[in-house]
Amino acid sequence: MKPYPPLLPRRGEELPLERGATRVLIALNGAFFAYEQWLDRADPGRKLWFEWNHALSLEGLRRGAWWQCLSFQFLHGGWIHLVMNLLLLHSLGPVMETTLGRWRFLLLYLVSGTLGGILHVVGAWMMPDSFGVPVVGASAGLCGLLAALGALHSEERLRVLLFFVIPMEIRAKFVLLGGIVISALGAVFAVGPIAHLAHLGGFIGGLAVALAYQRNPRPAHR
Repeated sequence: MKPYPPLLPRRGEELPLERGATRVLIALNGAFFAYEQWLDRADPGRKLWFEWNHALSLEGLRRGAWWQCLSFQFLHGGWIHLVMNLLLLHSLGPVMETTLGRWRFLLLYLVSGTLGGILHVVGAWMMPDSFGVPVVGASAGLCGLLAALGALHSEERLRVLLFFVIPMEIRAKFVLLGGIVISALGAVFAVGPIAHLAHLGGFIGGLAVALAYQRNPRPAHR
């Protein structure tokens, strides 16, 4: 059964895509970042308090700040972090929003991000030296979108930049597999200041939600 037909536009084709929910997510990420930048100039102490209360951490959950499971997804560690995530959201969001519909798309994004954050917190509980730093960013939710794309449009050819330089085409299922392998290896070997465990949780959450959607596909578009 293939409930989700190909949706990615071919060369020379224009395909109308739904973008409303994607634009809302982009706007929210931008607004949170702008607010943080304003706080940094107006009241640095309050900015630290804001991040302490809204970045996701084991300590925060222990004191009952459960909203951090959602709020951390709209915070970013700098301009580069924000721009890279928004570019990926701008690319992946419309395709998955058109595939799933607005509310299913939002649920996929937020559930994947939340599960990614929770897996990072579990890592902080088990290995605080490796994962004890609070986590911020939309990356876990984006990994969920990439997982759903690889599951529901597995044979689609994606145009990507290998090492951010070399253009190439690769099937969505192999992009998904590569993302999972990189996240797993990064988590095991604690490579760089990247929340690899949160990314891995996002992939797992996105696959789980996508498989649930596949059993109960969205009604056909008009």
